[in-house]
Amino acid sequence: MVFIVREDMLPPSCRGDSAIEVHLTKHLTVIVVSGTYGDGLDPNFDCGSGPPDMVIGLNAGLFAYESWRSVVAYLHRSPGVVAVFTDYNEHSGMHCASLGGAQARNSLCVNPFRQPLAMPVYSMNLPQFSNGFMYVYNQQELDM
Repeated sequence: MVFIVREDMLPPSCRGDSAIEVHLTKHLTVIVVSGTYGDGLDPNFDCGSGPPDMVIGLNAGLFAYESWRSVVAYLHRSPGVVAVFTDYNEHSGMHCASLGGAQARNSLCVNPFRQPLAMPVYSMNLPQFSNGFMYVYNQQELDM
């Protein structure tokens, strides 16, 4: 699993390192990389096993951050890579999901794992929940 975080989110003793690796089991290694996915880091970057199987963006705000543009373009070119995003409110989630097309827009739903308490936002009168709404790009159909 590769986690990409802003450098200021890392502990001071880990800043500046190219990657932090933690081997949890024989088959699971967690790698923490500082940077911005799709901006400073190539969405197809090699972590030892090639392109990602899945992209997950929590409270992503695809419209709020320009660095997501290259990731959205990458997902359009790579229909086999599933992406799951969450957003603070339904209005933002609907607009961000629409970047992935009709299927992504139709996948917008309330996230059952959201923060249970509403977040106070005084600039708008929309309900806000951390990870409140989720949507999927390149949703795969199960073969049964």
